[in-house]
Amino acid sequence: MKKYTILHTEASKGWGGQEIRIITEADGLVKRGHRIIIAAPPDARIIKQAKTRDIEAVPLSMEKFSVLGPIKKIMDIINKYEIDIVNTHSSRDSWLASIAARLSFRKPVIIRTRHLSTPISNNPLSRIVYNHLPHKIITTGESIKNSMIEKNNFNPDKIVSIPTGIDLEIFKAGKSGANIRRTLKISARTPLIGMVSVIRSWKGHLYLLEAIPDVIKRFPNAKFLIVGDGHYKDVIEEKIKEIGIGKYIIMTGHREDIPEMLSAIDFLVFPSYANEGVPQAVLQAFAMGKTVIASNVGSISEVVLNNKTGILIPSRNSSVLAKRIIELLKDKDKRKKMAFAGRKLVESRYSLEAMLNKIEKLYNELVAIRGGNA
Repeated sequence: MKKYTILHTEASKGWGGQEIRIITEADGLVKRGHRIIIAAPPDARIIKQAKTRDIEAVPLSMEKFSVLGPIKKIMDIINKYEIDIVNTHSSRDSWLASIAARLSFRKPVIIRTRHLSTPISNNPLSRIVYNHLPHKIITTGESIKNSMIEKNNFNPDKIVSIPTGIDLEIFKAGKSGANIRRTLKISARTPLIGMVSVIRSWKGHLYLLEAIPDVIKRFPNAKFLIVGDGHYKDVIEEKIKEIGIGKYIIMTGHREDIPEMLSAIDFLVFPSYANEGVPQAVLQAFAMGKTVIASNVGSISEVVLNNKTGILIPSRNSSVLAKRIIELLKDKDKRKKMAFAGRKLVESRYSLEAMLNKIEKLYNELVAIRGGNA
């Protein structure tokens, strides 16, 4: 297997599934012998995360008022590090890095990774940044790929779906959640429903909060664990006060010990209503042997197979969410059966190893087509 030098660019300064995917992929490929460079704004969270994992990171300003400067800087990075493959991730960096790669003498392979299911505008600029500048587009779910083909009429030969893989050595079923429950002062007998997500409006936290009063009427000792942080946190905290359900909810903020948090819950809810590919939190829960109730949006239905690996619900519907939570709380055997199926699904199709194998295979194919000079 030939080893490549890959440049990932990311304009986002935040920290969510997209940025975690980049770091996870980069870390895995470094361990396989490839060289990874991540270029992002100096104050981006991904820069800090890269340094903690000994992944090379280059601070790169991508402010909207500046175009020529960042393009030249990216061209310099491509030449300095002898980049073989450029992988872009957000709109701003995709424009800058794709143009820089096209102008550079090295002519590296250009890949645009599309993480979200947000609709893409049907305008000439979108066609340029997706259909013309990159040599290949990676999506994180089949539904995203199909939408780009059917709704945007992008070249289907340029698009491949490679969902995010889960490290099954880290997310391992059977771990005890006793320490987490003990720390949170939750007994082993207390029903604990979890939500793990960056706190953004479209992640659907409000619908979970609206479902809780109906759930506690049937299970008054139930608790809800909300793991994550984000700019929408103040709205969530205000809504909790408004409904008067504070004593039933534990908000942990951002946590690095996600496997342990998942091990402590009985099952996961994921009531997002937009933008999803295949969510990492859902696959992580499956890997930990937990079943999932999730909205039928984006590519979620590719992994949450209704009443097989989990339960699908319509988005923005707190009433149905409450009913399904109650059903799972009442039926432990059903939870176990679906959780087992979910774990098997991740093992067979969504492991980190499977993702990295697909990416390396794609790299080899693209470099070969480019004549071996990337």
